[in-house]
Amino acid sequence: MKTKVVNTGYFGLLTEHIERMKIYATSGRIFVKQELNGVVVIVSPSSNVESIFRDLKRAMSGLVLGHVGPHPKRVLSTKKLFNDFRIKAENEARRTEESTREKAVQDQKEHEFFAELSTCPAMDRDEAKWQEGIRAQKEDEYGLDIYACAENSARLMQKKMLEGKKLQDMADDCMIKGNTRGISGIMQGYALSILVNCWKHGEELSTCYKKVK
Repeated sequence: MKTKVVNTGYFGLLTEHIERMKIYATSGRIFVKQELNGVVVIVSPSSNVESIFRDLKRAMSGLVLGHVGPHPKRVLSTKKLFNDFRIKAENEARRTEESTREKAVQDQKEHEFFAELSTCPAMDRDEAKWQEGIRAQKEDEYGLDIYACAENSARLMQKKMLEGKKLQDMADDCMIKGNTRGISGIMQGYALSILVNCWKHGEELSTCYKKVK
């Protein structure tokens, strides 16, 4: 029996895709093959949809290597169940270890950043405009993150300027470094606008970015 690659579309539940694959296989009396969520699935006219779906989920979790189907056993053996449990435990332990390692690296970066920030001068700004903007956020977390990015960046730039560096040469790096809360590029644009409006060197900063454009 030949095998044909099919495409059951981009929408619908995984079980619906498998069912449509079985319809194709039955009508053509062939095996059909398709990649679902990164896993190659093979279905025949006599395939059991529930069993293939079960093994597809196992494959997506890294419990099955290679393709799924066309005729997986309907009941998993004790050996396979134990192996699934072992792999899940190993994967979870690895994820925990990676997460712990990534957090340690991030914590170290934050420690180094705030140590540097503590040596920077206070932001030289129009305090009335700044406080008006802070109040307008009404304790909105994202809005306050934007203001934090703006203040961090301004203080870093002021320190660099005191060291004799030109604003146009280090503004980008300071804006990136000042984004300690991981705000998006669009939100960083808002932080830049705040600096243009409130910061002592806002007009010069605006000129720097206009030159880049």
